[in-house]
Amino acid sequence: TVSLTDSANKVVFSRLGDKLRVAGTAELSGYSRALNTARCEALTSLTRELFPGAVDLENVSYWSGLRPATPSNVPLIGRTRLPNLYLNTGHGTLGWTMGCGSGKALADLICGRRPEVDFPFL
Repeated sequence: TVSLTDSANKVVFSRLGDKLRVAGTAELSGYSRALNTARCEALTSLTRELFPGAVDLENVSYWSGLRPATPSNVPLIGRTRLPNLYLNTGHGTLGWTMGCGSGKALADLICGRRPEVDFPFL
């Protein structure tokens, strides 16, 4: 329910079920989801240092995904000029943070309701 942000190391720790999710790197490499071994090991090492004995570091699962971003860092949310095509993308490194709220706002728009939050970019 709460995440911890380590600003000095630019890493976020959050609970994901019974696991600890550690996130903090972004590769600006186009559409590649290849893992950077050095960065994975750095995240594991930092986790070991900050949470000694609290995490099973012998069974770490690494994952990468795409982080669609816009040049301005303002996400694209709303209708397009194509019928029945809506966008909820471009959140960059804040996808997990903003995705649910912007998804709800988009659902409201699609259903003809005014979103609860007045996003300036809708």
